[in-house]
Amino acid sequence: MTLEEQIQEVNNDIDEIKRVIDYTTRPRIKQNLELQQRKFEKELSQLQEKLQKQQQAAAEAAERAACASTLPTATQSYMKDISVYAWDQTDKFVKIYVQNLDGIGSLPENQVQCSFEKRGFHLQIQNLKNINYFLKILGLLHDIEPDQSTFKVKKDMIIVSLRKVESKNWECLLKDEKKTPIKPLPKPDGSKDSNESFMNMVEEMYENGDDDTKRAIAKAWVQSREKANTFANEPHDRKKPSILETPDFTIYPPP
Repeated sequence: MTLEEQIQEVNNDIDEIKRVIDYTTRPRIKQNLELQQRKFEKELSQLQEKLQKQQQAAAEAAERAACASTLPTATQSYMKDISVYAWDQTDKFVKIYVQNLDGIGSLPENQVQCSFEKRGFHLQIQNLKNINYFLKILGLLHDIEPDQSTFKVKKDMIIVSLRKVESKNWECLLKDEKKTPIKPLPKPDGSKDSNESFMNMVEEMYENGDDDTKRAIAKAWVQSREKANTFANEPHDRKKPSILETPDFTIYPPP
C-alpha cells in the first residue's frame, strides 16, 4: 500500500470514529473513542510528513537529472600557445592576424576573449575542438590605447587591432626586434704614439660596446697574445704585426 493509500485509510477511520462519538451517550465510551481519534490524527500527521519528504526528494532528483542532461559531455582538452601570426599597420592601427583557426567563427562569444594593456595584449580561445589557445604579446615597440583596441572573429581567423597612441610607422612589432644602430669605430688619436693610440681605441670600443662586442674583443685579444708568444721565437723576418680579429670586424694596428 502506498503512502497516499495509507493516508486515505486513516482519514476514513477518523471520519468514522467522529460519527460514532456523535451518537454515543456513554461518557467512558466517548472518552475512549476520543483517545483513539487522537491516535489516528497523530498517525495521519506522521504519514503526511513522510509523504512530503518523499515528494521533496523526488523533486530534487528530477532537478539534478535535468541539470545533468543539459551539461556538455566532458572531454579532455589541452593548452596550446599561438606562435605563428602575421602583422600589418595603418596610420592609426597595428593589426595582428591569427590564422588557421578552423571553426573559430562558430564558437560562442564568451569563449574568445582579448585583454589589452599599454605595451601588449593577451588573446584566449577556449575549447576550440578541445584545444585552449593562448597568445600573449608584451613589449610592443610603442604604446597603444587599450580602451580603443579591439578584436574581431572571422570564419577561420582573428584580427586584433591595436590603436596607436601616435600615428607613426612602426619599424617592427616588438621592442626587442629593433636593431641597435652600429656605432662608428673610434678614430686613432694622431697626437699620441701609434701603439698607444691603437690601445686606447680598442679600450674605448670595449667600454662602449655591448656584451657581444666585449666578448669578441676579449677573445680576440687573448688569441692575439697567444700568437704573439708563439711568434716570439721565430726569425725577425717571419714575424708579422699583431692583428686584432673579431667575428664582426678586424683591427689592424697602425704602421
